[in-house]
Amino acid sequence: MHQSLLKACLSYEFYSNNKTKLRASLFDDTFKDLYKTIEAMHTKFAIDITGNEMFSYWKAQNPTSTESWSDEIGVLVSEISSAEVLNPAIAEDVISNLWQQSIGLDIADLGIAMSEGDVSAMDRLNVLLETVSSGYVPNRFDDCIVTDDIYEMLAAVSDENRFKFNIPTLSKEVYGLARGEFACFAAYSNVGKTAFAISLSAAPGGFCEQGAKVGYIANEEFGKRVKLRAVQAYAGMTKEEVIFEPRKAAAIYSGIKDKLIFADAQDWDVQTLDAYLGQGNFGVVFVDMADKISLSSNFNSSHERLADLYYRLRELAKKHNVALIGMSQASGEAEGKTRLTMSMLAGSRVAKQAECDLLIGLGKGNSPDEDKDPTRYINVMKNKISGWHGMIICNLDADRNRYGA
Repeated sequence: MHQSLLKACLSYEFYSNNKTKLRASLFDDTFKDLYKTIEAMHTKFAIDITGNEMFSYWKAQNPTSTESWSDEIGVLVSEISSAEVLNPAIAEDVISNLWQQSIGLDIADLGIAMSEGDVSAMDRLNVLLETVSSGYVPNRFDDCIVTDDIYEMLAAVSDENRFKFNIPTLSKEVYGLARGEFACFAAYSNVGKTAFAISLSAAPGGFCEQGAKVGYIANEEFGKRVKLRAVQAYAGMTKEEVIFEPRKAAAIYSGIKDKLIFADAQDWDVQTLDAYLGQGNFGVVFVDMADKISLSSNFNSSHERLADLYYRLRELAKKHNVALIGMSQASGEAEGKTRLTMSMLAGSRVAKQAECDLLIGLGKGNSPDEDKDPTRYINVMKNKISGWHGMIICNLDADRNRYGA
């Protein structure tokens, strides 16, 4: 089999299409040197190779080889030249299977090293897993070709397929979020950004009542506390009313309990989030707080880290075909402000702004009686969905976690 695979690799086109998976470790020890020779020749010359050319190049690169070693390589070259020609699709499939087996062995070895106390093994494992998930380039791109069906094109841009905001004045201007889009909602502390997410999800007319399965990833406040706020929002009950009539609250909330899934995620990194999204079959997912999702890489600044993080979050939205919403902290400059600007996003000059399809900042006035003031200001700072920018004034019923006009 290895002879036939190496024969296929003599073709520069075949090698180029599969080089992301090809590695010397896929082949038996007797053939590793010849694979390295093929790799070197394609890298240098970018042409098809014959068996004689491969043998001549090998000898030129190994001038001190013994006669017996050279004869042994010559026999292997003859075997490759006379090997059965594999259908390219079959050869590609075999290489894919060998590649997966090789990666699996590498992962297993690192797992053993970790169990034996090798503290550096985790970093090497994260790098390997990242390479597998993001570095692999497929050979075939049939699924990437955009359809010629005009109706499918129209469906892709139709506002009918969006999850609408249950604040009419906001939905009128922004239309909602579609699968594959990435949004960021930012606010200063105690303005009501978690209540905003809960209201959009669980309050009447929210994402859950529209039929979406909503995921809520909580890594700032414990999930049980946030979920209780969802019960309040859907049931229209204060916390005290829920305490007084818990069975009533539970009975009402049962209407959406299978549609709104909460996860405690205090130690989650991007890889964990990726795996969770792959299993959930969600329509909409909130990450509260997005900035706290960790990365395995080291960065020179907070700006660099957030740039990488928000790029990855955007890619996850597309990869898992989910409307992904990252909740984010606004900087101290936003305290007491009704109108938020992009420069008020904490820790980021342009990173968050660049990746979002929709960027909303929640503002609150700085009145003497601000704790009792229900007025909130929704600032649409970036909007690739409808193009509208501006401010919408609404009210927050903080006791029931509901936003309304």
